[in-house]
Amino acid sequence: MNNTTPTVIRLSITNEVRNGLKLAKKRYPTLSDPEILKLGLAKIVTEYDDSRTASEDKAEVRWGAARAVGSEYLSDSDEDIYSANVGKRVQFS
Repeated sequence: MNNTTPTVIRLSITNEVRNGLKLAKKRYPTLSDPEILKLGLAKIVTEYDDSRTASEDKAEVRWGAARAVGSEYLSDSDEDIYSANVGKRVQFS
């Protein structure tokens, strides 16, 4: 018998997530919240366009992040914690 632990995704239930789940529940009333989230992820994966360029992907990620946390947060240089001067350099052999 193979006892494997399923992969777990932890998600904070913010107001945006809660509202999205409420909206999806109207369309799919018999599905649980985890099933709705799996359905949404499957839709994203199956509709992903491989012909997109890296810059289009980057722009979409930036747009999504700006929508999630606010564009003023993203443009605040004090919030940028990653730079060449932060962290420890590692070298892979």
